[in-house]
Amino acid sequence: MKEIKTIIFDLGGVYFTDGTKRAIDIISQKWNLDSTLVSDVFKGKIGTAYRENQITHEEFWKQAKETLGIEAPMEELAKIWLDGYVPIEGTVNIIKELKANGYEILYLSDNVQERIDYIEEKYHFLQYFKSGVFSHIVGVRKPNPKIYQLALEESSNPSENCVYIDDKPNLLEEAKKLGMETIAFVNPDETRKKLIELGVNLSETEKR
Repeated sequence: MKEIKTIIFDLGGVYFTDGTKRAIDIISQKWNLDSTLVSDVFKGKIGTAYRENQITHEEFWKQAKETLGIEAPMEELAKIWLDGYVPIEGTVNIIKELKANGYEILYLSDNVQERIDYIEEKYHFLQYFKSGVFSHIVGVRKPNPKIYQLALEESSNPSENCVYIDDKPNLLEEAKKLGMETIAFVNPDETRKKLIELGVNLSETEKR
């Protein structure tokens, strides 16, 4: 069995609750919009441009409002999105245990600076990670192979000693191609079991 030394975590939907999904639901209901249209704003071309730092915070919301045909204040919409990101306690506990047991912990996340600033100020989560890759800094997002390679470059270990965890199974494929082990996140308990199966020093008796 390969020895896992580095664990790479997605953030939204793994470390944090899925704030984008929550925002889509709230905005769709509040302004009586088709959720598919709202989802496309966040996850489609406009959302990708924002996550890859091709457009600013203001430009994203301006285009979003025009596409959705609503006149809500940008600050209100942004807050709906940002407030949806709340740490998942079970995942935080896993990361604390991994770090205490000497594993290298990285993040790999499609993200924007405003959101990172907001959740870091609120939750101080970056202290648990050695480093990682944000799409808005490197200019590409998952599943572009480049972003996974950049994550490996942040690791002290080769791909065969790394495991990548993401809640979207389709975003695990490029990690697998690079030789990483992968875990499709469902919940913290299942992730704990999968890590133990991979030989990671983590067990129920070691919970802190």
